[in-house]
Amino acid sequence: MELLKRTWADVSLDNLSHNYKVLRENVPAGCRFLGVVKADAYGHGAVPISQHLEELGADFLAVSNLEEAVQLRRAAVKLPILLLGYTPAVYAPDLAEMEIRQEVHSLSYARQLEERLQGTSAKLRVHLKLDTGMSRLGFFADRPETMEEILAVFAMPHLAVEGLFTHFSVADSLLPADMAYTKAQYQSFVAVADALAAVNKRPEICHCCNSGGTIAYPEFAMDMVRPGVATYGVAPSAALDGMLDLKPLMSLRTTISQIRDFPAGTSVGYGRAYETAAPRRLAVVGIGYADGLSRLFSGRIQFLLHGKKVPVVGNICMDMCMVDVSDVPEAKVGDVATVFGGSGRAEISVNDVAEQLGTISYDILCGINKRIPRIYLDGKRQAEILQYIV
Repeated sequence: MELLKRTWADVSLDNLSHNYKVLRENVPAGCRFLGVVKADAYGHGAVPISQHLEELGADFLAVSNLEEAVQLRRAAVKLPILLLGYTPAVYAPDLAEMEIRQEVHSLSYARQLEERLQGTSAKLRVHLKLDTGMSRLGFFADRPETMEEILAVFAMPHLAVEGLFTHFSVADSLLPADMAYTKAQYQSFVAVADALAAVNKRPEICHCCNSGGTIAYPEFAMDMVRPGVATYGVAPSAALDGMLDLKPLMSLRTTISQIRDFPAGTSVGYGRAYETAAPRRLAVVGIGYADGLSRLFSGRIQFLLHGKKVPVVGNICMDMCMVDVSDVPEAKVGDVATVFGGSGRAEISVNDVAEQLGTISYDILCGINKRIPRIYLDGKRQAEILQYIV
């Protein structure tokens, strides 16, 4: 069936190309670029985004789990893929067969992978994860036994150590204490890399820069950077907003289903959470919490309509919500309302929306439901449409 334009997301491939160029130019020449496409490319559609990054010249991709990697391989994406999360060791032969790189966060996990590959000719490429202060996955970078453990992984015949990496926890903050913490994380990481180099075991690819690191600490780029949300044109924090000329890829749009006039004292929506204080003109639009627009946004956000901000009133429903269009007399059924993104000369950023819930842009982007089609724009031309359901 043809695309039903009830609610959809426009995704600009031009802006993806722009951001890729800006981010690469911010780090030293020769530094590899890893495109982070986990969580369905932060809601933008993993396969189309990965294919475009491959065309642009990205060196690596990263996903969270094996299912995400399989999706890319089935779509004929050939770039090296790094799994950033844990994969049960039973799947080690599958990882090797599909040429997927696996993070390794402990000696015991490495032994489990090695055991599953015994009796085969397979060689699984791995990236060793160091915990330098994130307190998540990883070998402890500052413990004396870590060097011995890492060298034990190097000795395993079925594991090929290709990379060494860590993750910054506050690289998106410019507070002095946080900047000092990031620098300490980097120094801790480099100390391990240098110790491995001293015994001729430094991995080919050492990497530590996420979006915050890529933007604020390009001197820490080492062999590869891993910008996530920045690739999609969104600064990882307000502190870094504007440091690079990044352009958001996504605009979330919906349409008006009905417009009606109501007198003062009219209850609106579930729970009678809103009542008109004066005569108002209200429109129903086709987006609700089943599309990823959290019910917690009720009465707290505005959309753009004909370049003007219109407030959401009443509780957001599963499939629709109500907006006050009293100040937009030209509004009519079928008009496009923008939840975030640009509309004419006006814009509501995804960070603006996230701020209303005290959350982050990642949360909003990743929460956009798969019943919403993604329309990929090359200039003004529709290059591709991703529909998850039909």
